[in-house]
Amino acid sequence: MPADAPLLVGIDVGTSRIRSLIFDIAGAVLAQAATPTPVTALDQGGSEHDPEALWQAVTRTLAEALADLPAGAPIAGIAVASVGESGVPLDDRGEPVHRVIAWYDRRSEPQAAWFARTAGRRRIFATTGLAIDPTCGLFKLLWLKDNAPEAFARTATWLNIADWIAFRLCGVPATDFSLASRTLALDLARRQWSEDLLALAHIDPAIFPPLRVSGTALGPVRDEIADLVGLPKGVIVGVGGHDHICGALAEGVIRPGMLLDSMGTAEALLRPTNQPRFDPATEELGYLQGAITADTGYLGGGVYSSGGAVEWFRRTMAGDTPHAALIAEAGRVPPGAHGSLFLPHLRFAASAASENPARGAFLGLRADTDRGHLFRALLEGLALEARLVVEAMAALPGLPPLQEIRVTGGNTRNALLLAIKAATFGQPLYVSQVRESTSLGAAIYGGLAAGVYRDVDHALEHTSRPLNIVEPDSAWTDHYAELYDRVYKDLAGTLRDVNRRLHGLVVRVPA
Repeated sequence: MPADAPLLVGIDVGTSRIRSLIFDIAGAVLAQAATPTPVTALDQGGSEHDPEALWQAVTRTLAEALADLPAGAPIAGIAVASVGESGVPLDDRGEPVHRVIAWYDRRSEPQAAWFARTAGRRRIFATTGLAIDPTCGLFKLLWLKDNAPEAFARTATWLNIADWIAFRLCGVPATDFSLASRTLALDLARRQWSEDLLALAHIDPAIFPPLRVSGTALGPVRDEIADLVGLPKGVIVGVGGHDHICGALAEGVIRPGMLLDSMGTAEALLRPTNQPRFDPATEELGYLQGAITADTGYLGGGVYSSGGAVEWFRRTMAGDTPHAALIAEAGRVPPGAHGSLFLPHLRFAASAASENPARGAFLGLRADTDRGHLFRALLEGLALEARLVVEAMAALPGLPPLQEIRVTGGNTRNALLLAIKAATFGQPLYVSQVRESTSLGAAIYGGLAAGVYRDVDHALEHTSRPLNIVEPDSAWTDHYAELYDRVYKDLAGTLRDVNRRLHGLVVRVPA
């Protein structure tokens, strides 16, 4: 590749880590840096981010990555991917007025319940294509209104986290459709902010930024920021998007017959769609859906504590034992973990329409159950939960048959989990060898903004995505099919009343 060929930057602000990567136009990583996402844990499971700390983490990783390139490297474009439901409230000078509520923080459940009663669940779904989900940005805004009225009164603009970082880079506020879809304020069919729903919420639509297609050019990086991190002058900032949608782009998951299984701290299972769905079956499931462009979108569900469940187990039950040791222990345990089973609802159930609060569980424990059994059960629970999501989507009318499952994310490094998943799905997994597909998807959007690529098809033609195929073990497939049919698919419903009673006890106990 010529020495003066343009380079691209992709930033990923994730739940656990912030990454800045530099790619050539073929998608090869030339430099990278990462740091833990700054977060403050609060009582009762709440979490917040300092917006300035997020920005400082981004500039630090960006400067570190750029320092590994020769001076004057021809960076052309940059864009940002991020988690979907968190936002930064800004005053009329563009300064944050409150800390960022983490996407998984459940403090806005009362606001979600109030809005469901006020607007009506059917009306909300008919407008947004979504079931009520307390994590959505609109409810975080309503929480501010109820609990931090001075900050809310000063809020002139609400920017999703990727939008906030782009705004700091170039000074232009905007959001893309995939992130806008996670606010519960987007009219999905019309691709515009819903004035009707926002009027019912008593929220001024002007709080939300202009809507732009991912890859739209916003403007150049501000000179003082370029000097700070070591970027050349004139680098174009593009509109980025939701982290899982950026990952889907990088993996080439753009046809309706494909599925992306993005295995991060949380796991997204996404299918591309050509039009939004407002049918009763989709409403009943309560899975997420959203827009990408004027005529493309996505439908999906999630395992909201996937890699997070693995880290929870390591931290609380394994003394931070290395992953490799835990995987080796679980690998010596046969399928079924000697009757142990794990329900991975540590944050939410798979469907937003499920009765919350959901809670996780280990079942089938005996005196001879050891750590290997438990970790094997945890991995199997993650795979069974993913199958539950995928099967529910596949049963919806009008969707084409599922032809190919592509898998990406940090948990693809766990070969045992991939083998369990292939057997649980009963079909091959096409595992991406692109280790940072979310950042690559963001970089592609930066390349579109800078004119490096003509369009998405041109970008995918020029970027490489090698795949490793994991075939299902037929003996394991039979066992997991029986475990799923006879036990797992009804497990959450069986435990629902128990979890409801437990929750009722917990909320009455002072912190």
